[in-house]
Amino acid sequence: MRMEDRWTMSGYRAAGWASGPAAAVALLVLCLAVYLPGIMAIPPIDRDEARFAQASRQMFEAAALPPHERRDDFHDGGWAVPKVQDRPRLNKPPLIYWLQAASAWLLTAGDPLKDHIGMYRIPSVLGAIAAVMLTWRLARRMVDPRPAWLAAALLAVAPVVVIDAHQARADQVLLATVLATQACLWRIWKQTACLSPPRTCTRWAMAFWLCLGAAVLAKGPIGPMIAALTILVLCIARRQWAWTAALRPLPGVLILAAVIFPWVAMVAGNVGWANYLSIIYDETIGRGVSTREGHWGPPGYHTLLLAVLFWPGSLLTARALARAWRLARATNNVRSASPEPASPRIPAIQTRLASFARSRFAGRDAEVFCLAWIIPSWIVFELLNTKLPHYTLPMYPPIAILTARAILAHRESGPGATFSAADRLGFVAWWMIGLAISAATTAAIVVLAFIPQDSEPGRTPILAAITLSLATLAAVWRIRPTTKPQVAPRRLVVMVLAWVAVSGLFMTFLAPRLLPGSLTPQLTAILPEDATDGELASEYHEDSLIFATRGRSLRLNRPEIKPWLDAATSHPRLAIVRAKDPPFFYLDEAAEWAIATPYRLVGTVRRPFTTPWAVITRDSHPGTPHHLLPASPILNPNHGPEPAR
Repeated sequence: MRMEDRWTMSGYRAAGWASGPAAAVALLVLCLAVYLPGIMAIPPIDRDEARFAQASRQMFEAAALPPHERRDDFHDGGWAVPKVQDRPRLNKPPLIYWLQAASAWLLTAGDPLKDHIGMYRIPSVLGAIAAVMLTWRLARRMVDPRPAWLAAALLAVAPVVVIDAHQARADQVLLATVLATQACLWRIWKQTACLSPPRTCTRWAMAFWLCLGAAVLAKGPIGPMIAALTILVLCIARRQWAWTAALRPLPGVLILAAVIFPWVAMVAGNVGWANYLSIIYDETIGRGVSTREGHWGPPGYHTLLLAVLFWPGSLLTARALARAWRLARATNNVRSASPEPASPRIPAIQTRLASFARSRFAGRDAEVFCLAWIIPSWIVFELLNTKLPHYTLPMYPPIAILTARAILAHRESGPGATFSAADRLGFVAWWMIGLAISAATTAAIVVLAFIPQDSEPGRTPILAAITLSLATLAAVWRIRPTTKPQVAPRRLVVMVLAWVAVSGLFMTFLAPRLLPGSLTPQLTAILPEDATDGELASEYHEDSLIFATRGRSLRLNRPEIKPWLDAATSHPRLAIVRAKDPPFFYLDEAAEWAIATPYRLVGTVRRPFTTPWAVITRDSHPGTPHHLLPASPILNPNHGPEPAR
């Protein structure tokens, strides 16, 4: 009997707990502990999240606002065409917009004016929780309950999942739908290709196509690509093709078309087939052959980031993948039938190659399926020109399953077992990543505690955060790299707890001040209360400002600001400008400048190491002589109220 399959009495108890309702509750608590901190406090993050949220808000407004309050250019898309201001946003399918708009509708009781960015993040949180639970359920079908629960826990706390769960984007919904699709595919493959006699699985086939349709509506071709590559590799690895008939491809394609085509037809009817097909090309093939928005990375980009984005689960991940490859190639399985006798017409070397290929992946079903899920899709993402860290997120669940299985296998190794030199090097790198994350968080909290902010959390929370971060750093420091595989799981548990604390501190205290978009709340805080009802322009072109002003902000460049202000007729106009460039000088010359011109400085925002910004307005109608204007109050440290910081 294999050492990794020996169950002690404690192992039986752990397996019983890991497959019961208490395990599900524990996973839910873990998810809430890492996903909820900061969910309401972090401002809209530039640029993707702000665009998603604004498009969902306008979709919500199109359904909830009275007709006289709607704008034709903002709300004519309805539930079919997402729009940001007057621009259609068709580079992503509609499912995430529907879910976010529905979330805001439920939480505001149908009043768009009561919405908040946190409401649009709820689908991401629910998608992440669903992905964790699906990983647990799928892994229980593949392996014993203990590594199944551990795999779900490692996925739950993976930084790439935690960060994405705090954003109103489509990636967590995509992860959940891809997981559901792959879970159905596992059941179909297991019951038809791995069992004798095969079992019927019509219901699983129908569920597979429905989940695949949801994945398409979540983020386009990613879900179908992963499923197709998994099926192809499974067929090649086992030299079995007949099982694909159990997928019911003909009715499946009809189901897929019924799910997708109505929305495609509505969008194409709105923007035209040629325009929509061009958008699809740009978002699929275009991203593969050229770099978009500066998001480039060399081959190996995702592999290098895996150690950080899957931390602390990345402990033993490299060894786990090597172990899975070895177990998948094992030939001591009843399915590894002997090859047919060689034909005289076939050279001997071809016969040997064919025999090798036939028996190559006749090992454990779970390892074969996970590798078929990971390897081909990972290679595709490494070869794409456009790269972002979350692109490989749908391959993290099988990585978590293989890693968890390897960790527990090492825990049950003999007392004399030791890590190899390569394993020790990996352990050191893993420990250093945790140390760097903890140290950086601690240092940032200490530094920001001494930098004035527009809204202070108070001395007690800051002191508590510093104390907790220092305690976490000390705990991580005490985890020294080990040569004994048996103690590695204990080190992993400490690192998971440390990461839960660090992520909570980061999302609560640092993310609202450091992430892209954190400047926007300070700018909107100095705007008059009726600014969104008047006219506002800005050379601060971030999408978070569009969301914060409910789409009322115009994007203008510096030469356009002054003529735009001068053109005001009935309502005064406001403009957000860089305060260090002429003709809008910074505080040193603001008083003299304001007296000599019809413009008034409403307020300024100054942050360390960043460009200062100012909000200005013109109080008079065009043509009023400058000498008849009263001196305008200047908001700066030497004149009047303290500006926002």
